[in-house]
Amino acid sequence: MGLLLGTLNLFYPLLIASVSLFIYALIKQSWGLMLISAIFLYPDVWYFSGSPRFPWAIFVPLIHVILAILLYLKKNKIFY
Repeated sequence: MGLLLGTLNLFYPLLIASVSLFIYALIKQSWGLMLISAIFLYPDVWYFSGSPRFPWAIFVPLIHVILAILLYLKKNKIFY
């Protein structure tokens, strides 16, 4: 994780890409883009969860996953 966020300086690009994909996925109601957004956000929240002030941060991508499941169910008309 140090290579990804520290050496390659991908902390902010991953965060910006995740937030952008999250908003775009909500507009387009795409469950696939929502899952990609969760994957992009995971290294950042893993870094934050190591801090004693933010141990709950590791659960933030679960919001994306739950929304992706709801969007998938809505698209397939399983969930009304």
